[in-house]
Amino acid sequence: MKSHPSFSLLLVSCLLLIAIAGPAAGQERSFGTRGDVELAGSISFSSVSVVTGGNASDATTILSFGPQVAYFVADGFEIGFSPGIALYPLLPGLSVMSSGGNTTTVLQLFLYPGYNFRTEGSKTTPFLEAPIGYTSVSSGGSDGESGFSWGVRGGVKINVTGQVLLTVYGEYLLITLDPSESNFIYPYAQSGRNGFNYLSFGIGLGGFF
Repeated sequence: MKSHPSFSLLLVSCLLLIAIAGPAAGQERSFGTRGDVELAGSISFSSVSVVTGGNASDATTILSFGPQVAYFVADGFEIGFSPGIALYPLLPGLSVMSSGGNTTTVLQLFLYPGYNFRTEGSKTTPFLEAPIGYTSVSSGGSDGESGFSWGVRGGVKINVTGQVLLTVYGEYLLITLDPSESNFIYPYAQSGRNGFNYLSFGIGLGGFF
């Protein structure tokens, strides 16, 4: 049976985490200092609303997965990158699906600049991030739809042991998918912002080194 790309990515992320964080589990090290690299994988439940002409529809609940890598440029301040992959084709990530003989490609790349509110000696670190990125959808070689997307993400990271982190978070994204010229993948697209409002709550496991 062919495995779903989301499952494969999640498995690879877990193996990388074990390889990096596992040997260091017995070591004590302060999280969030300059030069640290953080690797994480998360699973979330999301509420998604379609936006057409600035008006949002009723929300749909979706399960999604996503990896993230971040680098601390200063104590507490990190810049992360996350392509993400989701079970629903129009959520953060790179996804390809076929329908009616055409292939639809969804590409979404996000930067996550954020600040971690470190307290010396504490294993709990609240954080706040401002994700910004680009989203595009194309089908059958057409130009498709694209746009600048942004949002806010916050929660807490818990240093459970050694260099292993458990993250609990909430995230709200405004995903823009405006049509290019007269090319409409979605015929209901109108003037004003088109795309999705994406609210999610999730939990992640990661490590830092």
